[in-house]
Amino acid sequence: MMKEVTYEKIVLAFIIILSGLLMGITVHSTQETDLMAGSYDINGYSIAYYENDKIMFQNYGDGINEKSVFELASNGKVLSAYIALKLVDEGKLNLEDKIASFLDSDLLTNDERLYDITLKQLLCHTSGFSASFELGIDKKIYSNPGEKFCYSGVGYIYLQNVIESVSGMTMEQAAKYYVFEPLGMKNSTFEHIRTVTPYMNLSSVVIYIFTVFIIVFIVLLLAVFVMRKITRFQFFSYKISLIVCFIIAGIVNTFFLFVLLSKVVFAFGICFVFMGVSLFLTRKSTKIFYAIIPIEAILILGLGFAMPVSIPVTNDIVAKAPNCAYTLKSTSEDMSIFCQELIEEYYSSDGTVKEMFSAAVNIDAVNSWGLGIAIESESKGETYWHSGINPGFQSLFVLYPLQNKYVIILTNSDNGLLFSKEIAKDFLEIDGNWDIKR
Repeated sequence: MMKEVTYEKIVLAFIIILSGLLMGITVHSTQETDLMAGSYDINGYSIAYYENDKIMFQNYGDGINEKSVFELASNGKVLSAYIALKLVDEGKLNLEDKIASFLDSDLLTNDERLYDITLKQLLCHTSGFSASFELGIDKKIYSNPGEKFCYSGVGYIYLQNVIESVSGMTMEQAAKYYVFEPLGMKNSTFEHIRTVTPYMNLSSVVIYIFTVFIIVFIVLLLAVFVMRKITRFQFFSYKISLIVCFIIAGIVNTFFLFVLLSKVVFAFGICFVFMGVSLFLTRKSTKIFYAIIPIEAILILGLGFAMPVSIPVTNDIVAKAPNCAYTLKSTSEDMSIFCQELIEEYYSSDGTVKEMFSAAVNIDAVNSWGLGIAIESESKGETYWHSGINPGFQSLFVLYPLQNKYVIILTNSDNGLLFSKEIAKDFLEIDGNWDIKR
């Protein structure tokens, strides 16, 4: 006797079949993304896709999920712009305020143009400051304020000083008060915390660990050679002089790496010990002894450029002070909360944050910059985006409000930005570039 086929059973069967198909599509999509990650040598990623009021996370890599903390680098500029605009809403700042009156004395210079720079110009990168601040803040003004666009990390260091002065808080405190706590971003900070393991291109690693070492080593050797020739000072032999120069160059380079990029100090330590042992083992053969350091340095550099691979490095050993230009750490989950807030502000009828999405400066026929975020004109409307690049980390988020979509891609890879753009293109179904010369 045949069992009765009820309406409920038909619906249930349909749901099961549909779920299976959707799971198959999801798995296929995940496999395709993982294959793409492999082609870009991506060791880990966390992606947030938002569409039709739903969010989906996709993760890849050892232990990585949507709560895993990545370095987001320059994406912190968008958060700091959001904070500054909230201060405008509170009446503590005005977009046309001259920033000089809010600055600490160590950021002031004798250039009178500094007193013409406004808050708005800092936000949209028309202040005239340099992009570079790696070896200290370059306070020089390279173009007249408001004259042209120049993406500037230095400008956002000045913005941070304005925020701290006006709010009476540190950058981290202001971020917690205006962003992290009210939005529920529980795993975000500008302070020094442990993140997922960064992976750097081997070529980048060898450049970082050897450039200063080789320069200092050669300069010291030349100085010793000249000093011995001129003064006939023969107290040290050339062998002893080479060893002393080697040790001093290693100490100088280690200090330099601690200041600039302590992530690769351990990698340099391995190479330095390897070369030191080689010197010791070849000490009785004069020709090999003098040749071993340049041979090994050339070999390591050659392998670094010949092998297109990424290697794991450490988190920064030396803590960097909170800096809105490059020290943001966050998760795809937290950034999805922030991007949702930006979407809501985009459609808001009031509040200064909405002005973030209006072009404050036109860069070319396609690109412009709002108050803290980049704008790219597409055939179906504008996308709003920002990217972040730190050694071992690259990330991108793109908002597409007219399609009610956004995507966030966080990677622990030096190749992550190229991968991120491909992911964004596929998901948003547009051929965006999301790239502006820095």
